[in-house]
Amino acid sequence: MRGFNVDYDQRLASLQARRVPTEFAANQGEIRMSESLQKSASAPTLERYSASGVYEVYKRLQKEDSSIRYAVGAMQPVDPVYNRNTLREGDRVKNQLENLLKHSEISFDYRYQGSVTNNTNIRAHSDIDLLVIHGAFVTLERPQVPANPYAGDPLEDLSELRSDCVQGLKNSFEKADVCDTNAKSIRISGGSLRRDIDVVPANWYDTNQFASTRADHDRGVQIFDCMKRTRILNKPFLHNYLIELKDRNVSGGLRKTIRLLKSLRYDSGNVSLSSYIIAAIAYNMEDYELATAPGDELRLLVRIKQNLDRLSTDSQRRETMMVPNGLHRVFAEGHGTLKGLNELRDEVDDLVDAIRTNLAKSFRRLEEARMEY
Repeated sequence: MRGFNVDYDQRLASLQARRVPTEFAANQGEIRMSESLQKSASAPTLERYSASGVYEVYKRLQKEDSSIRYAVGAMQPVDPVYNRNTLREGDRVKNQLENLLKHSEISFDYRYQGSVTNNTNIRAHSDIDLLVIHGAFVTLERPQVPANPYAGDPLEDLSELRSDCVQGLKNSFEKADVCDTNAKSIRISGGSLRRDIDVVPANWYDTNQFASTRADHDRGVQIFDCMKRTRILNKPFLHNYLIELKDRNVSGGLRKTIRLLKSLRYDSGNVSLSSYIIAAIAYNMEDYELATAPGDELRLLVRIKQNLDRLSTDSQRRETMMVPNGLHRVFAEGHGTLKGLNELRDEVDDLVDAIRTNLAKSFRRLEEARMEY
């Protein structure tokens, strides 16, 4: 049992610091930001932060141990005002790129991807990916055949788009840091920006399913890797659609599970799984395991532990488990590993042990515990 070696007071403090940044705690930060950004015509006004505490459930569980407050608090969504402000900062970057690229004869589309877009982010100041999608060509999934085959060079076009984005961002945000070292994205941060934005050059990938349904979530993208000069297929909109669909079916239990597991990864620093793989592991839980209601978070925690215990010993299940959008297996080379799974499992076990011990002091059982908040 390692749980007694974990300082949940410290983890609870870390949870609060990333969910309600220190500079906003006195209900001042977003207001000051708004006033400064209003000086720029291209800067949308950020919303005032409301310190209502609606989403900071741990504040209403003062009589409970810090391990319980941490577990329940980590499952809750970040106050939507922060996510809306993240999208507004993304729009500032998007608007500048639109102004830059509108002089071209080619049209471009813009979309967001990442945890903010599916409400599984665990930080108020989350970064966000802005896809800049080249409009000169579309890749079709076989056996679709283009009526008018593209005569240009998609890789060269995407390379040029990336260069234009880098230069345009440097010109538009002179005081910001524009980092061009990542193969798949350009990160802009600092200056007047209050969020980090990753600009991702890409092109549309029309799946056979999209050809049939014309539903936005069935459309994929190919992301440009400038180092390998290749394109990587991704289906972020299908991922978000499936997360939303399942979460709705289980009354919010899927997103709660993802947020908790991501929080344990973030606060421990000991889990070598990506947030994407953690979301996939949670998504593959059965609906009856995920189904929950407000106040039943500790019972959900028990089922999360049971699921990770089974998964760690069931090699066949691990080998066949797919990410939500079906692009690859969860436990495949370059993705999830048994080592990472066991690291995550250890963190959950520690939390369960700590909570079980503290509940026992007041003659309560974890499997029956319900929080009132």
